[in-house]
Amino acid sequence: MSYPIDDTEQLIANAEEELPPSTRSRLIAKLRKGMHIDDASRELGVSPQRVFSAARILGHFGEQLDATLTAERDPDLPHGTVTGYNKRCRCPQCRAAVNRRI
Repeated sequence: MSYPIDDTEQLIANAEEELPPSTRSRLIAKLRKGMHIDDASRELGVSPQRVFSAARILGHFGEQLDATLTAERDPDLPHGTVTGYNKRCRCPQCRAAVNRRI
């Protein structure tokens, strides 16, 4: 039985279709120009939740997204805290702080 492999392949195919490489590239470019991920994703017609879901499924994109969010984050915020997340930071450390709390 190869159901898990088929399911995984379908999951990846769905993520690729919903957030194709061109959209992912444009999103990363907008983030590098300082745009917030919520605004950039909505401008591209994708919800921020869909972006983070695709990032979990598409490993290389997830790494690129996390690296970009980390590089572009506000140095004045307390990262790795719920406060940082509440002030709209979506770097990996601030997202992890919220996930630990839930």
